[in-house]
Order: sequence, then structure tokens, then C-alpha cells
Amino acid sequence: MKFNNIQIVINGFVAIFCIFGLVTDLEAASPSYEPAPLRNQALMFEMSSSGSRQIKLDVNLKKRVAVKKQFSAKKQLPAKKQLFVKKQHLVKKQPAIAKQAEFPRTLYRNKIWKVEGERYDIPLRYTSKVKRIVRRLTTKKRKQIITGMRRSGRYVPMITKMLLEEGMPRDLVFMVPAESNFNVSARSHKSAVGLWQFIASTGRIYGLKINRWIDERRDPVLATKAAIKYLKHLYGLFGDWELAMAAYNTGEGRVKRAIKRAKRKGMKHNYSSLRLPRETRGYVPAIMAMAVIYKNPARYGLGHVRPIQAMDETKASLPVSFSLEEVAQRSKMSFRLLRDKNPALFLGVPPMTQKRYSFYVPQRFHTNLMSSLEQNPAPSKKWGLSYNALLGNSAYVTGVLEKFGAPIYFKVRNGDNLWDLAKKHKTSIRRLARWNKLNSKSILRVNRRMKTYVPTWRVFKEVAGTSAPSSPRLIAQRIRVPKGGSLSVIAKRYRTSVKKLIKWNKLSSPNALRAGQRLVIGYRKVSNSKLPSAANIIRVPRNTTLSHLALRYKTTVKKLMSWNGLTNSKQLRAGMRFYVKAPAKGRKKSQKIIVAKTSSNKAPKVRHRIIRVRNGDTLWRIARFYQTTVKELVVLNELKSASRLRLNQKLIVPFRS
Repeated sequence: MKFNNIQIVINGFVAIFCIFGLVTDLEAASPSYEPAPLRNQALMFEMSSSGSRQIKLDVNLKKRVAVKKQFSAKKQLPAKKQLFVKKQHLVKKQPAIAKQAEFPRTLYRNKIWKVEGERYDIPLRYTSKVKRIVRRLTTKKRKQIITGMRRSGRYVPMITKMLLEEGMPRDLVFMVPAESNFNVSARSHKSAVGLWQFIASTGRIYGLKINRWIDERRDPVLATKAAIKYLKHLYGLFGDWELAMAAYNTGEGRVKRAIKRAKRKGMKHNYSSLRLPRETRGYVPAIMAMAVIYKNPARYGLGHVRPIQAMDETKASLPVSFSLEEVAQRSKMSFRLLRDKNPALFLGVPPMTQKRYSFYVPQRFHTNLMSSLEQNPAPSKKWGLSYNALLGNSAYVTGVLEKFGAPIYFKVRNGDNLWDLAKKHKTSIRRLARWNKLNSKSILRVNRRMKTYVPTWRVFKEVAGTSAPSSPRLIAQRIRVPKGGSLSVIAKRYRTSVKKLIKWNKLSSPNALRAGQRLVIGYRKVSNSKLPSAANIIRVPRNTTLSHLALRYKTTVKKLMSWNGLTNSKQLRAGMRFYVKAPAKGRKKSQKIIVAKTSSNKAPKVRHRIIRVRNGDTLWRIARFYQTTVKELVVLNELKSASRLRLNQKLIVPFRS
């Protein structure tokens, strides 16, 4: 009985297997059948002129290969059917050819990466880290992605067009959402500003104007031009887009040092194997994740997001005597809309250091502006009251307003007081009292005629022409904490207090001190008033190299080193006075050796050398060694006491040649 049951079960399985095989044969015989691709066909190697690269096939390509194999196996097809199959196969190939035409090869775009059916002209490695970032952006930071995708409609067409005109990879546009999320007013904690997040020093190197009137880092067109120049420079240095993007984030110097360190250890020096900061290690994968999300919005539930309208502004140029408010009135548009279209003019005032300025006007309002200028080309003599708030309340500005401003008059109404009137007319109580000869005993009477001043373009021109009296900068003086050092000993030695040391160094307690720590022991005042007004001397900004300065001031590194007495590029320091043009009195002398003037040519030349105080040195010993006197050393080095010397202190000593 048990044997019969087993036989019945076996017969049932055989019958099911036969039925399944019959159904499969019928499905394979149908013309619409396409077998599923094998798993090992998901990755293939594509040959090119530069070698082979690994690509991931999309579903359509897999099906195309399978269909081609199926038709080649059936050689017994009639001639008409073979012709029909050949034509059908050629029709399927046309979209792939069209896609390849979208990526013409240039010097900067010479490789194509294909991931999940999409083509990219920047390196895109769909690693676990990139997948993790994609998952975080499409879930926890979904609102941020939606906001960026809406803003992208305004800037992506312009950026893509400029990248293609320069022969750059088109997908570099996805650096912008990783940098600023398409926000022109974005500012980072390191004071990087704009779509491409330029810091001030790098922006000036690549031709962007940044001053108290204008910040061209906020201009999307000019910032994109500067970013393309910078990216070209970085790609020329490293020859790899991953390293170029990493250097854009952390600086080319740090990437160079990481490559040098990897080579010294015998390691690979590509992006994935370099030792870089944590932010930079996540920066390039974030760009790759942005590229995947922006090219496949429907896959991540973002297909409903509608980008805003693309930029349709026209660039116009006018003298600085035309205020933006007047431009808005002549164009018959709101002042707020005009300011939104010109984020570089962040004050809402023309840059008064220039004779003319450029701005963007929407095309639908451009004709109104042109027709208004044809009818009345002269600018208005009065500017709006809102510009008063930009001038400040100094006595100098008050005098300029009285001399070049336009007076306007108003009457006092019932319930008015000086505070309300000053707030209404965008001025100060002190100015209103001065211009109307009021004092503490004066009484405001109803219908009294009062006067205030509205700034004109001449007022801003005068204020811009005189540099504001800036308070002297404070530069911190730092030391290294010696072994066994304490705050009380350091405070006593440098004539300060423990409380100040804790405040300056943000210490949690007096015991939070370790040997070798850099400690601020005080501040000294440094004024920029000693610098000449000519543009041939600058203060070296932070994170700047000689090559950057040479590119910015259109000269060579060799000339810069010659003018400034440098023998090595490492001698460049932030904040130092630096010649960017040839000095008027020949080359700058070396800082190490100072030649003293002598009254007679026959007398031996007296030179001065800089030395460092070593352990056990005294002024008497140093004077004896260099054949001079203690008094001369005290005078040369402006020492307050002849007995106090610090270890490693710099001293100027004379020697005769």
C-alpha cells in the first residue's frame, strides 16, 4: 500500500514536469518571446581606443544581445523574414547611436561611464557608499532634494551650455547641488559663497570682484566661468576628474601632499586610496549620488517635481548715477524682483568704485527700460530714502549728505515724535536735530516744516572715494607650551593673567593644558594704513600659492620671487606684504640680510644678520662673538632690558665684511 502511494506521487510529479515543458516550448515559439539574460552578463568589458573599461549593461542592451543570438541560431528562416529581422535589428540600434553622439570626445571629456542604463561623462562608481548617500538623500533629506530640483531648472541649462562650449564634461553640473543646492546666496561655515562656493581669495584669483559693493561669487554666470577655469586648472594638474573634484573641495595642495605620501609608501595614488579629510572622502561620492538622483528622478519617487523656468534675463549696463530703484521704475517692475535677479549687488546699490555697472533685467521688461532711456537719458537727482541706512551715522557722512545730498521737506503731524520721524525717513535722531536746529528743550509743533536729506549718486561716490577709517587689526601672538608649563607661570612670564589666557584660548579649566600646545598669550595691533594705496603691494591672502598670484596679476612666478626676494615657494606666508608688480626702486632686498648705509665708500660695509638665541646665550657672549657691544645689540633689537633673553628669540647682530 505504501509502495502504491509513492508511485502515485512520482507519476504526479512527472505529469506536472511534462506540462511545464510543453508550455515553455509554446512560449519560446511565439515571436514576442525574449529569454532573460544570464547573471554573468550584467558586467561586460567594452573596448575603446584608450583600452578596456568595465560597464554595466542596461536591460535593453541585454535583451538586444539575446534577440541577436536567437535569430542567428535560426538559419532556416526564409529570405523575406531574414530581411525583416535585419531591418528590425538596425532600427533597434539607432537610439544607442544617438546617445553616443550626445557625448563628443574632447580633451577634458574622453571617457564615458555607463551605469544602470544611463551614460555619464564623469567617473561614476555605484559603490555601497554612493548607494548609502542616495538612500539618505531620498529619505531623510528628501525636502532638500526637492527644493534643489526645483531651483535647478533656472540654472542647469545655462551651466550645461557653458560646460559644453568649453569642452568640459556635462555632468560636472551635479557639483552644484552638492555644493550649494542651487542657492546663489548660500554661505558655508568657511565663508564660501554662491552656486560654486568660492572663498574670497580663490574667487579673486579667477577674476571675480569681491568688495563692499559687489560680490560676483553670487552671479551665476560669472561664477560658472570662474569655476570652469578652476576645474580646467585642477584637471591639468592631476589628469583625473575624481582628484580634480576632491581638490576643488579641499585644495590642490592637500591632494598633492596626499599623492606624495601615497607614492612614498608604495601605494596607489588614485582617489579611493588617498588619505584625505573626512569631508572630502564624502564629497565625490555625494556628486555621484546627485548625478544618479537627478538623472533618474522617477525611480526615487521624484518624477512629480517640476523645475522652475530657466534664466531669461538680458544683461544691461548703465552709469552708476542710475540707482537700482530708478532702473526698476523705468522698467516697470518691482525693486524686489530686480534685486532677486541681481544677487551680486547684495546691497541694492551700484558699485561706486566703478564708472559703469552691469545688471540683469528680464527680457519682458528690457524694452520698457530701453524706451524710457531713449525718452529721458538723464538720471534722477534723488535716490530713495532706503539708501540712507547704507551710509552710516558718522559725522563725515553727515557732512557729505549736507553738501551733495538732495533736501526734502515734510510737515509734523499730530502724535509725531523725533524717534518716529527718524525711523520713517531712514535717518537718525541726531541728524534730524542738527538739520532742523533742535535741542533738548525744543517742542515739535503740528504742521512745522522739517528738512532731511536724501542721498544722490554723488554722495555714494564721495563715500566710496575715501577709505573708511578701519580700526587696527589684532593679530594673536602664540607660543608652544613647554614641558611642565602651567598657566600661572606663563601668565607671569608674559605679563598677563590666567583669566585672559583661559578666555583667549577657550580653555575649559586652568588644568586643561598639555605640552606642545599652541597658546595665545596676547594680541598686537596691526594697521593697514602703512600700506601704499597703489595696487602693486598686497597682503597675501590665506590658502594662496605663487602660481595663483601669478595667474591673478598676469605675471610669472619667477618675477614674483625676484621682486619679493624669495628663494623658495614655501617662504610665502599669509598676511605678508607682497609685490605683485615691479617695485619702483628696483628689486626688494632679501629679508635675511640688511645692508646699513655708510658715510664713506672706503669704510668696510657693515651688514646685519638675524640669529636665534640658543640655550645658555647672554648678550655679553653674543656681543663678544660678533665683535660688538651690548649697548649696540640693545639698540638694534629695541630690547627693554639687557638681561632678559628668550630661547629661540630672533636677534639682529652686526658683522663686518
